[in-house]
Amino acid sequence: MKDRIHPPLWLLIMLLPIGGVLFLMQQPTAPTNLDSVPKDRGEEIVEPAVPEVPETVPEVEPLDPVTPAAVDRIIPELPRILKIRALSYSGELLPAGTVLPIDDVDGPLRTGAGGEVEVQSTDLYWVGTAGERQRIDLPAGTWILDCTFQQSQGGDPQPVALKWVVLAREQQNQLPAQWILCGETPLSAGLRLLVRLYYKDRVLQGSYETTERSSILWTRSLVQDSWFAGQLSIRIEWDANLVSDEVRQQMATVWPAATEGGTWTGEGQMWVDDPQVFRTQQREITRWYAGALAEAEASRDLLLVAGAAARGRRASLLRDPERVDELYEHPLAPVLDRLGRGKAFDFKRWRKLIDEQLPGHWEQWMKEESIPYPQRHPAASRNILLLFQTLQKYSRLESTIVYEELGKPRHKHDFVANVDWGPATERKQMLTRIRNYISSIREELRP
Repeated sequence: MKDRIHPPLWLLIMLLPIGGVLFLMQQPTAPTNLDSVPKDRGEEIVEPAVPEVPETVPEVEPLDPVTPAAVDRIIPELPRILKIRALSYSGELLPAGTVLPIDDVDGPLRTGAGGEVEVQSTDLYWVGTAGERQRIDLPAGTWILDCTFQQSQGGDPQPVALKWVVLAREQQNQLPAQWILCGETPLSAGLRLLVRLYYKDRVLQGSYETTERSSILWTRSLVQDSWFAGQLSIRIEWDANLVSDEVRQQMATVWPAATEGGTWTGEGQMWVDDPQVFRTQQREITRWYAGALAEAEASRDLLLVAGAAARGRRASLLRDPERVDELYEHPLAPVLDRLGRGKAFDFKRWRKLIDEQLPGHWEQWMKEESIPYPQRHPAASRNILLLFQTLQKYSRLESTIVYEELGKPRHKHDFVANVDWGPATERKQMLTRIRNYISSIREELRP
């Protein structure tokens, strides 16, 4: 075969890989000891110094334990500022020098000029009628304390004869208020009484309290978070039906009706702020609601007149001179003269009135935060918002009827809630609802 490899050449080819392996095996390996590296090649290599380890570890003296007294020295307790006013049962400021049911380090606190006093202290106590003391546990900050002195009721004894009632509230209303009752009771220790705080017929606070001794000193955090000036009433009840016959017989010595069961009731009063503040707040509330209701009635009448005119009719309210006067005092009343009627009705001007001008004008009455002292009249504060929401719906329902009677398709922004009634019937229902809201608000605001 002419392609056959010559035997010596073949042997040489076979020996080449073996020679390469032997050559590589004879190459020096990388040094593993720094001492084996030649000093005359490259930079001199310096071994890092190893610090000597002491044979024994020095002892560390333990820190002194931190005692409560040391903590008081390091972090002083922040003071409380108490702005205190003393009020009579009828709400008048008591004279200077009136002894309050509060002690500080110097003894009982007394009112200054004008029946008020301001103190800054961390060491204050409520004081009961028998001299018992209870630390005032109010967080740091500025607190207003309204202390109402209770008038002797006379006549039959009460389950609790109150002497002082105190409302302690943080100035910014950021923290829960405290309610303090100080007085005496003829009831035995261990009996429960129901104590309620009212504004008119509305319960602001209710809790059960237990007698411990003849002197009463009850403190309670309140859930009420929005306070308003004025007079609040207190009712204290002991239910003789909740105790044994033996206890009823014992209590008959101080309350003869105890043997017959029933409820033994006592009353008291509490003032928040003074009558001058109350009158100022009341004027603000009256003025705000009067403006809101006048706006709602005038806006409703404006829509009634405009809707009737658009359909070629005359609204019946125009026969009432008083309503007409109020209507034409509305800032948007001039729009009526430019809307036209029938085929000449200005739909573009109407849409601007319905979609922009009236909603913009009502905005100030539809913000919950704009209502003054909402907790004084909670039903009225809810109903005023519902009134303007209903008024908005009514305006778009009136627009639906105008479009329908003038042969126009209903606008996408207009309103029909109940298609089974039809727009005219629903319009009647909506007007009734507006009238009922107005009546209920006026009724609640009545003194």
